[in-house]
Amino acid sequence: MEEIPTRYRDGFCQVCGEIAHTLDFEGALRSVLDSVHSCVDVDASAILLLDPSHRTLSVAASRNLSEAYTNADPIEVEKDPLSAEALKDRVFAIEDMQENPSYSDLAGQEGLRSALVIPLKSRGRPVGALWVYTRGHRKFTSEETSYLKTLGAQAGMALSNARLHQSLHILSDVGRAVTSRVDEAGILRLVVKNGTELFHGKGASIFLLDPRKNTLELKASHGMGEGFFEKNSLPVNDSVRECLERLVVISNISTDRTSDFPEKTEEEGIHAIVCAPLRVREKAIGVLRLYMDHIRKFSREERMFFNILADFSAIAIENARLVKHIRRDYEDLTRDVWHWYDWGERPPRI
Repeated sequence: MEEIPTRYRDGFCQVCGEIAHTLDFEGALRSVLDSVHSCVDVDASAILLLDPSHRTLSVAASRNLSEAYTNADPIEVEKDPLSAEALKDRVFAIEDMQENPSYSDLAGQEGLRSALVIPLKSRGRPVGALWVYTRGHRKFTSEETSYLKTLGAQAGMALSNARLHQSLHILSDVGRAVTSRVDEAGILRLVVKNGTELFHGKGASIFLLDPRKNTLELKASHGMGEGFFEKNSLPVNDSVRECLERLVVISNISTDRTSDFPEKTEEEGIHAIVCAPLRVREKAIGVLRLYMDHIRKFSREERMFFNILADFSAIAIENARLVKHIRRDYEDLTRDVWHWYDWGERPPRI
């Protein structure tokens, strides 16, 4: 980390404390922009964050910019050259945006002149870019650049932590929704739908184990086209057994065929797959599969969250099966009591 200029140190220490203790994602965004404007003389600022595919950037927060800027559609990284450079851990300045063909339209719409773009990183990985703007011509000093670069490193980590905290809350909500149901079909539909949304995938599926046939049976799917699954019943052989034993992450299926399920991935535009075992008391009862239309490396935290979702799902499925078993036993018992005591044409209410 670069040394902070003396005149920024006191403010920076306070800023780091405020950002580090903020686990609310929206609050973390506000704290970062507050820190920028309290310590550097700029007119406007924005935080752009990468989507999970690393293909687009979205405005997560802005200060003193129009609603049109803030609510703009995600932009492809390749169409924002300086943000793309920031994702490579480079700092860039534009002294006159109006003379830059990539940003002249933005300068005219927002009344901007100069800009500085700072990388946002977390654990060595890019997460986005911090843009600061002035409405007059400005050349940023080395002290200002050093401060903002160091702030960007702290902000990237804080925003990642806050986003993880947010994801954990969402996962907890999904877990409560799943485990509160007792109908197996409804649970399966909920898991594949919420799993797809939570991990920004294209679709998901659940295969459950039939121990009598030693097969995996397709029971639910979401987001996948008709004909994607070549078979609804798969023998448990070496090509699928690994998914029953551990989490399998295929970041790029064109180069890694670790788990060879019979699925039409190429036709559906699938580039990455994650598969986790559904376990109850250390015994696999099936697998949860997530499909993505982009090459993607799952972080350690994402792998942990996906395993947690699989565990929630397995518990809910087992609970639903137990409830079904209890109901069946109850119905058998009432029929037996009815026959034993000859109480008429139908079983008594118990």
